[in-house]
Amino acid sequence: MKLFLKYIITCLAAACLLTSCYDEPDLFDDLLVSNGKVAQIAVVWLGDAKVYNAAGVLQTTTTVDSLSTVNVNIEYTSEVGVKEFRVYSAPTATGAQTLLATVPAGAQKYDAELRNYVMKVPVTAPKGKNVTSVIFAEVVADNSLASSQKTATLKTKP
Repeated sequence: MKLFLKYIITCLAAACLLTSCYDEPDLFDDLLVSNGKVAQIAVVWLGDAKVYNAAGVLQTTTTVDSLSTVNVNIEYTSEVGVKEFRVYSAPTATGAQTLLATVPAGAQKYDAELRNYVMKVPVTAPKGKNVTSVIFAEVVADNSLASSQKTATLKTKP
């Protein structure tokens, strides 16, 4: 019986030693590399006031006169300081982007109702009738990391 008990204890000790040395690979270690915090844009809308459709959905498409000035409103939140705001234009959502404006931080305002910061960046509408352009906005943090871009569509009147 003593021999049988020693055999069981030896097997259990060997199993404990082998399992304690096993290091489980971390599957998310390579996927979750963080370079730092970035600002998060909630929504981008054009004009002086938000326009909602009958279903209560914010309209991000605005029609204006050719060469008129329109405000690009960027609603965002950030846990880090903001360095600047960039607004780009492209003929389509996947087209080549052209930088329209770079505005340093400082003019943004906190909206307590939205619980977001709001930055208004004035841009000039394209020249011509029935011209559509996609407006892209991004927020660059103090650590030089840019937020994901959000878009709105600007059209000129026929």
